[in-house]
Amino acid sequence: MKRILATSAAALVVLTGAASAMTAASAYEDTLKRYAPDVDLSQVSNAAIHHAVNAINDDGDATFVQTQHIVQSILENG
Repeated sequence: MKRILATSAAALVVLTGAASAMTAASAYEDTLKRYAPDVDLSQVSNAAIHHAVNAINDDGDATFVQTQHIVQSILENG
């Protein structure tokens, strides 16, 4: 019984580590790269990434180019 519990605990630790390895950048990389292809997402904070994704998903009247400038500005300065 102890062996089963120890094995289950070890498996849970491994799975938790794999899940936490996914960052905001990796989750939204394809979307962000469409609007800011030259930005190094590994250097951008999670808060800035979420802000940029919100700007992309905003239902405002911005054109693609306007949204692209907004996203690039957020990612480069945040």
